[in-house]
Amino acid sequence: MSKKKNQWNLKKTLASLAVLAFVGGALYYGLSGTEAKSDDSGNNPDAKTVIVGTGANFRPFVYQDGDGKDTGYEIALIQAIDKKLPEYKFKVDHYEFSNLFPALKNKKIDIIANQIESNDERRSEYDFSETGYTNYDLHIQSLTGGYESLDDLKGKKVYAIAGGNAPALLEAYLEEHPGAFEIVYGSWSDQVLLQNFKNGTVDATLATKYTVNFTNKQLGSDYKVSKTAINESSTYYLFRKNDKEEAKLNKAVSRVLKEFKEDGTLKNLSEEYLGGDYTK
Repeated sequence: MSKKKNQWNLKKTLASLAVLAFVGGALYYGLSGTEAKSDDSGNNPDAKTVIVGTGANFRPFVYQDGDGKDTGYEIALIQAIDKKLPEYKFKVDHYEFSNLFPALKNKKIDIIANQIESNDERRSEYDFSETGYTNYDLHIQSLTGGYESLDDLKGKKVYAIAGGNAPALLEAYLEEHPGAFEIVYGSWSDQVLLQNFKNGTVDATLATKYTVNFTNKQLGSDYKVSKTAINESSTYYLFRKNDKEEAKLNKAVSRVLKEFKEDGTLKNLSEEYLGGDYTK
């Protein structure tokens, strides 16, 4: 599993983002989009329902297929875990990214499954699964290429979704290099983002290689990515702290994740949905 490169001090920036996420979440409940149930709810009538919070249009992790059904790596993995835990019945609810965190704190959901990276602020507020399940190495994505470090983005407009580690990295860099580039915040779909790249609204963003490869395949785009990663990390499930039932759930889910790593299930799902093994 990759170790995160602590290139900049993110503490101050991430703390600010956490506050913004909490405030935004209070305004968003009831507008979180569609719900989707796991394909397998088991045969146990006493199974406890677990609400899994995830995104809605986050390809290739979670999105809707041509029939409007949930699909993607996150969905497939949650369904596979559900089948291994007959004492639980998983149900998926969709949220904007920044609203997942207050939803977990306020017991609207029981797990966050949305490619969440680890950092000190999050570790202080939430419990993480004992095992990570995806490498999440961020590269610079653009239509032109030629960007190998944040220094290369001088004078450019860089797209980011508020609440994640990517904008935190960008904001931390700007604290040390004021005015180096402009961050353009948004929550656009893949199609809208591509159009904004084409019309010059944005010049670059941070993304994983497999996300870019998936987008190029789906949209016929020709995005380029930097050869080197700007940041290396892994993703985890998040649970509420100081909650006995959540701790029990975390232990069960983490046990299955470990099994899936050992028996190749996680690798197979990664290859199917992400185009390669990004679970090491």
